[in-house]
Amino acid sequence: MRKVIIIILILVNVQDWLSCQENLLTIDRAVQMALDRNPGLNREREVLSQKKEQWRTLTGIGSPEVIYMKEGINNEEPNPYSEQRYAVSQTVEFPVAAAFRIQSARKEVVAQEMRIRAIEKELTINVKGKYVEILFANHLQRLRRQQIELAGNLYKAVYSKFETGLGNGIDLIKAEIQVAEAQNDLDESEITLHKARYGLFNFIGLNPEEQKYSILFTDSLRAYEERISQQQALNSLESQPLFKAAAAEVEAAGILIRAEKNKIFPDLRFDLYRQDFGNGFKFNGFEIGLKFPLWYGLDLKGNIKNAVSNKEQLLLNQQSVKLDLKKEVEYAWHGYITSKSTLERFQSTIKEKADKLQALTIEAYRLGEIDLLNLINAQQIYLNSQLRYITALRDYYLQMVNLEKFLDIEIVY
Repeated sequence: MRKVIIIILILVNVQDWLSCQENLLTIDRAVQMALDRNPGLNREREVLSQKKEQWRTLTGIGSPEVIYMKEGINNEEPNPYSEQRYAVSQTVEFPVAAAFRIQSARKEVVAQEMRIRAIEKELTINVKGKYVEILFANHLQRLRRQQIELAGNLYKAVYSKFETGLGNGIDLIKAEIQVAEAQNDLDESEITLHKARYGLFNFIGLNPEEQKYSILFTDSLRAYEERISQQQALNSLESQPLFKAAAAEVEAAGILIRAEKNKIFPDLRFDLYRQDFGNGFKFNGFEIGLKFPLWYGLDLKGNIKNAVSNKEQLLLNQQSVKLDLKKEVEYAWHGYITSKSTLERFQSTIKEKADKLQALTIEAYRLGEIDLLNLINAQQIYLNSQLRYITALRDYYLQMVNLEKFLDIEIVY
């Protein structure tokens, strides 16, 4: 019987573990879900599919035209017409211009692919950032529960002195206020957690019915430990997908200028037909036509100038993209260095001393060595120190996540 009970307990524990694993949303899984399901990203992928097929509409080959013709009709004559004809007419744009347009369209495909890559990077950063915010909110909740515990211990210490006649009613009211404020802080931390959770769900593209409270998150993250140099980050500017997309757009615009210039050459028309002069369709014929751009100065010249202007705008946009990327890299790197120094300072000095101060003051108050105000101040110093520590930890991870956008290594995982 005992063995059966042990087996049942083991099965229950295994079932609970499997249930937790199923509901566990790791940071890697969250990123992958976002890359698969995010509506905005999938919209851009559909745009890419359209651009890949766009070349088919740019060949310059028009739809063939089937023509039936009868002329010289005179119903009073034995032969009521002089000729009837079936013809097929095909127009073809000058092939060099069409070839340049197709080449430009292929560059647009490259630009769209780079835009999608940039969106994927941005989405990954946003998902990881929200995941970091969730972990921060979880740690904040723990701190607020500890704050409630400390406020409760404070209240007990004050009440104990009040009962023995060593305390006063004012101190007791202050202790009660501390307990109430601690509860309010816990409630606010709950809001912080929900904002981060639903922000993450939105980036993932999680359907509303799937956004359950049973979803669990890991308790900690790992990070790339080696120090990242500023030059390492700056060297990545022109390899960024957003910059490559802008460069591909400039190339596409340059090719379009060549396509417009080649429209000065004539388009072609081919006609093939079968003829009947009254004794059956016994004859064949053909025509070749050329369409000359005689109004070059009014039409084509304007298109060329527009194409040149479009390329200049895209060149300016490319420069703007590079400057924006440079600014973002600088912000991310300096933020990373500052938050790293802040975190190391907390870990090496402030956190340990704040813990020690908290332990000493609660005992000193019980012994009557300090008053309530000093005890509250000591507790506030401890709580503020803990809050600054987890905030510094959050900022450190967020800055590393931002820096990851510009490097080819996974920094936070």
